Amino acid sequence: MRRFALLTFLIGAMVADFAFVGRAGAQNVSNVAGLWSGTTRVLPPCLFTAGRCDAVNNITFRFTQNGNRIKGKFTCAYGNMICRNGGADSYGKIVSGKIAGNQIRLTVVLPADVSNCFYSGVFTSPNAVRGAYSCYQGGELIEEGIWNATRNMAP
Repeated sequence: MRRFALLTFLIGAMVADFAFVGRAGAQNVSNVAGLWSGTTRVLPPCLFTAGRCDAVNNITFRFTQNGNRIKGKFTCAYGNMICRNGGADSYGKIVSGKIAGNQIRLTVVLPADVSNCFYSGVFTSPNAVRGAYSCYQGGELIEEGIWNATRNMAP
């Protein structure tokens, strides 16, 4: 029941973010290439990530872009806790991504534990994005939360 409640909350948060389409505060973005930095926060009740409840990590994305397709690199660093997997999940590869209007979706593979993290978000300006993420290992949900990032520099 708690998993269902958490999943319902996350889906609601994502739908609320995507409802910004056409509203003040959301921005259509065509160029996201460059370095972006921000944070992730594991959301309670943290049923899947014992010991990481409310963990905050500093993250970066280095986006390369071809049309609306995105690839690149991901890093995770200490915020108020080390990154997942004892800190071994400190880097990854953006294997696929797409922007459409004011929305972004990314798939990040973390080689240390062979997990996949899915990020979805909404641009609140051409240089700021926020959204939700979920990470899976072997098909099982292992972590979920929220994220945000701002562009550090244009290419």
